[in-house]
Amino acid sequence: MPYRAELSQWTREVSSHLGHLSRSQAGGLALYSYAVMLTQSCGLSQVAYFLGQLLGQRENTVRQRLREVCYEAGDKRGKKRREVEVSRCFAPLLRWVQQLWRSEEQEMVLALDATTLRQLFTVLSVSVLLRGFAIPVAWVVLPATQAGAWKPHWQRLLAEVKGGLSADYRVWVTADRGLYAKWLFTAIQANGWHPLLRINAQGTCCVRHSGRRWSLAMLAALCRHRLWREEVVCFKDEARLPCTLLAMWEESHQAAWLLLTDVPPLEASPSWYALRMGIEAGFKALKSAGFHWQRTRMSDPARAERLWLVLALAALRAASAAAGLPPPPPQHPWPSQPPPRRSNKSRYPRLSLLKRGLLASLAAAIRGSALSYHLPAPTLPRTPLLETLDPLKTYP
Repeated sequence: MPYRAELSQWTREVSSHLGHLSRSQAGGLALYSYAVMLTQSCGLSQVAYFLGQLLGQRENTVRQRLREVCYEAGDKRGKKRREVEVSRCFAPLLRWVQQLWRSEEQEMVLALDATTLRQLFTVLSVSVLLRGFAIPVAWVVLPATQAGAWKPHWQRLLAEVKGGLSADYRVWVTADRGLYAKWLFTAIQANGWHPLLRINAQGTCCVRHSGRRWSLAMLAALCRHRLWREEVVCFKDEARLPCTLLAMWEESHQAAWLLLTDVPPLEASPSWYALRMGIEAGFKALKSAGFHWQRTRMSDPARAERLWLVLALAALRAASAAAGLPPPPPQHPWPSQPPPRRSNKSRYPRLSLLKRGLLASLAAAIRGSALSYHLPAPTLPRTPLLETLDPLKTYP
């Protein structure tokens, strides 16, 4: 049966890359994620019915096996049962992404962000950014109404993925204005990675080569349709941070992008922050545009973290399947027909990376053919052709 061969291949992949898992754990995760991808739903009833029909097994038998993927050890039947320790999967998952990475330049962009599910969960996640998509590689699920600081959770997540990439990779870590803090800047550096953190236009900075102090709000206003990059000392007192400040305000932006990083000004561009928009597509894929996590009935954060591992594997398989598609065979028109007209729109896919991967996997399973898998590494956007602002010349 073609489906069985495809599923067996995926089970071997999961077992190989998440080698610390038991055979039963890897098989359950592979089965669950494979069905989630093909059914485009993480609903337990829908997935169990599909797998029951696919494998010729009783629906309730499959349902119980899938439920135990998310259970704690004490809630499972039988002796010597173990629960899936999600945090131990983070570094191997990032290492798996690296092995599938296709890029001439060994650079990767990560995004730190939070997403919510109704008044039920808040998820803090670290994701790898692709071309208009994102794959989560580390996360923590918190009760949405629980008070408390996020700092220890972010520090733990960064520590847990630290060993996931080889040292020769140059990694940029992006985060939006609401997450910026000095401790986050230094925590990213502790991994040997480079922060690219957006800040609000509040406070001041001092240009290091001139000693001139600037209001960030004034600098942002002066950067409309301009670009500025300088080594500065940002903020004051305990928040004081020596860094590089990148500022840009393109016509399409509602506000200026003020970004802090730790590399010399000419080694980074504020335009790279645009890749972070892929995190929204990644969250949407896990919810309404892909696996419909927004319909979950789970209320236990620990079980939700294990379900997120299933969703991350499904997203990884779909994205790598879409990127590994061979080009379509050439179509030769009849002699009486004129050659087809080429449009610039043909360069842009009509379907998202997720949808293309889902449909490619479904077609390959029906045909009984194998797909090659890799991930489309994004190209860092070029620096826009904007006038370079020299603040010293704006002083009367």
